[in-house]
Amino acid sequence: MLKLFSWALLCTGLLPFPAYTASYDCTQASTSAEIAVCANPSLNRLDEDMAVLYRSLLDDLPRRQAARLREDQRSWLIARNSCGADVRCLRARYQERISRLNEY
Repeated sequence: MLKLFSWALLCTGLLPFPAYTASYDCTQASTSAEIAVCANPSLNRLDEDMAVLYRSLLDDLPRRQAARLREDQRSWLIARNSCGADVRCLRARYQERISRLNEY
């Protein structure tokens, strides 16, 4: 829905910047990694893909497995943030996370 709304705004010229759709509010980005993801369309897409997969798994997993997945995600976020603004490192972290989530 957000993408459709952003697309509509972009088409009408009311949105003066690219409609990136990170899984978090880019205006609230506080770490170097978050800022880099918001600024890079390919990282942004990886972030969205990972977030959709993560949310889907949380909805489908039994309570204990979902709790474990949340812990894994917190650890992953620490590892992702350790990349800082290094796009190659961030891309690798996202690709690894998506691969790992697909194994659930």
